[in-house]
Amino acid sequence: MLKIVANKFLLFFYFIVSALILEAVTFYLLDLGGMPDYFFYNLAIMIFIGILIYAIPNYTAQFVLYCIVLGIQVILIYTNYSLITIYGDLFTFDMLNLIGEATNAVTTNFIYLSIILSLITLYAIIVILGSLILHYIKKNKIDAKQHYSALMVILLVVIQVFSLSIISYNRHTVNATSTIGSADYYTSDAFLMNSTLLKKSSYAKFGTYGYMTNLILSLMTGKDQTIANATINYFNGGNIYDGTYVDGSGETVSNGVFGIDEGNNVVVIMMESLEWFAFCDGNYDSEIKNLSSELTPNIYSLIYDGGLINTNFFAKSKTNISESYAITGMYPIGESLTNLVGGNYDESRNTLGYSIPKILSESGYTTSYVHSNEISFYSRSETHGNLGFDNVIGKDNLTDENGDKIYTGDDLKWNNWAEEAEFVNYAMRYIVPETYEEQPFYSFYLNVSSHGAYTAGDNENDKDALKYYDYVMYGEDDCVLNDDGYYVLDDESKRNDANYYTEWYTNILNNYLESDPELVNELVYYECGAVGLDRAIGAIVEKLKNTYYSTGENLYDNTTIVLFSDHYSYYDNLSNRFKRGINESGLEDIEVNTIPLIISSPGLRDSYGENTYVVNDRFSSAYDIIPTLFDLLGIKFNENLYVGHSLFRPADYVYYDGTEMRDMVVYYSHTGGIFSKDIYSYDLSEFSYVQDDISEENKTLLTETFRTEAYNVLQKMNYLNFLNKYSLYNQLTNR
Repeated sequence: MLKIVANKFLLFFYFIVSALILEAVTFYLLDLGGMPDYFFYNLAIMIFIGILIYAIPNYTAQFVLYCIVLGIQVILIYTNYSLITIYGDLFTFDMLNLIGEATNAVTTNFIYLSIILSLITLYAIIVILGSLILHYIKKNKIDAKQHYSALMVILLVVIQVFSLSIISYNRHTVNATSTIGSADYYTSDAFLMNSTLLKKSSYAKFGTYGYMTNLILSLMTGKDQTIANATINYFNGGNIYDGTYVDGSGETVSNGVFGIDEGNNVVVIMMESLEWFAFCDGNYDSEIKNLSSELTPNIYSLIYDGGLINTNFFAKSKTNISESYAITGMYPIGESLTNLVGGNYDESRNTLGYSIPKILSESGYTTSYVHSNEISFYSRSETHGNLGFDNVIGKDNLTDENGDKIYTGDDLKWNNWAEEAEFVNYAMRYIVPETYEEQPFYSFYLNVSSHGAYTAGDNENDKDALKYYDYVMYGEDDCVLNDDGYYVLDDESKRNDANYYTEWYTNILNNYLESDPELVNELVYYECGAVGLDRAIGAIVEKLKNTYYSTGENLYDNTTIVLFSDHYSYYDNLSNRFKRGINESGLEDIEVNTIPLIISSPGLRDSYGENTYVVNDRFSSAYDIIPTLFDLLGIKFNENLYVGHSLFRPADYVYYDGTEMRDMVVYYSHTGGIFSKDIYSYDLSEFSYVQDDISEENKTLLTETFRTEAYNVLQKMNYLNFLNKYSLYNQLTNR
């Protein structure tokens, strides 16, 4: 009898051994150590799945299902390896909503052929050896019907009860360590088990099967009234910000900017993959002192017309996430915006009632979202209307005044980017609505033509790349518009003549032609996108300057404009190669992830004066855009409802960086890691420091200050998750 049982369990044992081997491969590739801390929790889930499949009496069906589960595990290995290599991220179920978008955006840069071949080989070996075991079982003619003998049923039940007991015991033990709202919750394993805010740490603790089980259970968990009450209390206890703060002496003082743009129109422009070096002279300058008007004169003018630039604006996220930060002040945990405010959204729940379009709409603003890509991308056609936008416009639904679609057919294919200035002119009636006299407007515009990749084949249908390729290298004076509307050299004899090169192109050649010749051409295509966007911005500014109220004032003098980038140029590793001269990941590099933020404010312009600009060097991110705009517009808000803070508000904590006291501002990345100006961490137990020469005393103080503020951010985000998940916004009294 024991021999029969042993033979019958061969496939099950083989499944467990194979799953453990794949787990070891996972932990090696993801650099997570040897095996998960909660090894037996992970193993018990493997056993539970294995016995469920074992209960099927047909051995072939068992084997096929085991192979499917192991195949999913192999796919997860590669998926997580790719995500953590490209973004520093790990899989969550919300990513399934974005498969179409991810497929469109994939290039050969994101395909790791050696890993694919290694995993396929390993999986093939597992399947072949498993097939031999299956053949052995069938050869010995072990009766499948014995699955349902009394002894076998008892044995299976005992094993399942034992595995479920281990799972339940581990979950109970972990969750008993701390409860939400307690001071130590965000340092506990309970937080890692019930949240995906620290994905890498959670994966290292619980393993593949444990991590995936935690994700599933978090989605299945119903409303907990205790947590709901704690959430309401947290937000009702939030400070209502009105431009004042308590200084070091305990005095309440005003920041001096609250309401200086009160009643203004607002235009927010998110610039796809744009870096500071797109607006400079072709040299790299980490202090951003080499701004140039040569190729991007409109952005240059916005800066020098009393603008404000932030030189420590940080982003480690994907486009849709940065966009959500700037529109809602957050991004959902473990799910997508589609899940929260998608097609089945119930307006009465007002889940994201604190989004800036909703708040401004309640204040009488017309609100519009405009994107030069398809509006269905990232499901914006489903979500953005529910976020509070009156108009949600993309290339696929943009029409002329007669109602006819402007872009159809091949124009809607991926990489067939429209010319940005042309698109903006068609969409201008949404960006600058004709109802400006009756009500102010808030418009959010996202371009796409500067999206990578930047090699020749990827730009053959990019209208800005086609139009400005010669322009970028030779400049406007030596180019003419041809019949197709593209800038070309006015005299072919000038081609490759350094006397006619732009200063930007001359510096690019001098710096990179010998060390990285491919980068030179990629930078030209990249700069074409920047020029195209600059022309589009110029068209918007011109429209604002040439449109007048009945009082005689123009719209430009009554419009606050914010320009910011969504993330660094990770396609083709462009940023790393340009900024640091190395062709490797910049996921944890503060400098590589520092990108542009520009604010053109009439109120600030009156304070700073023309022909100059002001530098704000506070560590900041797209989380801070809404609070900063509310500050300028004079709109009071509950600070607990937004992850970020106004740029004009001192941080709650400060630290000494070795030379001066700095605000401690923390950025949480949904793609992995928590960052500040001088320190970052993936798990808040191990820390990396930007400066090599920091003293041990300052390092200790820096770490503790960082950890304290990081816990505050995690707490806020966790409560925001429950606020949205339980639809509690309408129950708040302190908004």
